[in-house]
Amino acid sequence: MYAVIVGSSEIGFHVARALLAAGHEVVVIEQLRYRCQLIADELGSSVVQGDGTDAETLKSTGVGRADIFIAVTNRDETNLVACQMAKHTFNVARTMAVIKDTKNEPLFHILGVDLVVNSTHMVVTTLEEGVPGRPLLHLMNLKVPDLQLVSISIPEDASVVGKRLDAVALPPHSFISLVVKGNHATLPSPDLIVEGLDEVVAVTMDDEEQTLYDILTGV
Repeated sequence: MYAVIVGSSEIGFHVARALLAAGHEVVVIEQLRYRCQLIADELGSSVVQGDGTDAETLKSTGVGRADIFIAVTNRDETNLVACQMAKHTFNVARTMAVIKDTKNEPLFHILGVDLVVNSTHMVVTTLEEGVPGRPLLHLMNLKVPDLQLVSISIPEDASVVGKRLDAVALPPHSFISLVVKGNHATLPSPDLIVEGLDEVVAVTMDDEEQTLYDILTGV
């Protein structure tokens, strides 16, 4: 596999190293000379100094034959433009980008970036996983703007414990998609009884998330 990576940030460096270790061909595009030298010294990989959004720079890497194009600069707009050029100018089949601003994720999906990695979301999720009891965990941002997939742990003393699901009044644009009881996951049904320590996986809007959390965990 031939991969072109734009940006030699820490992420770019480690992605390049992992792909090289797996036996793939890798070219890294980086604007800063000292970063280019670092990649060359540490990885012995091919490095092109230049702008990853410049057509001539991209062409010089042979990007047209790339199997995958990965944009990991520190600027969301640069990553988006680079992926757009790779896909629409050079017909690269698969593009991937890292973003920092969560508000930009829907735009990346709409404009056809094949895989969008939200670095902020990953950090938040990792921190949430370290909180004892994990009362609310963001599982992923969905492609629809402001839509979230979350997991909420039901406290043993929550007021919803012992109620049927159809008796739990959820916010208007939120719904439960899965209930995990112990080691078993079950699809929600109207007569399913909510129990303490259940893990409820739900789809919700940003502005309804707190309300949903309060309903499912409130005493």
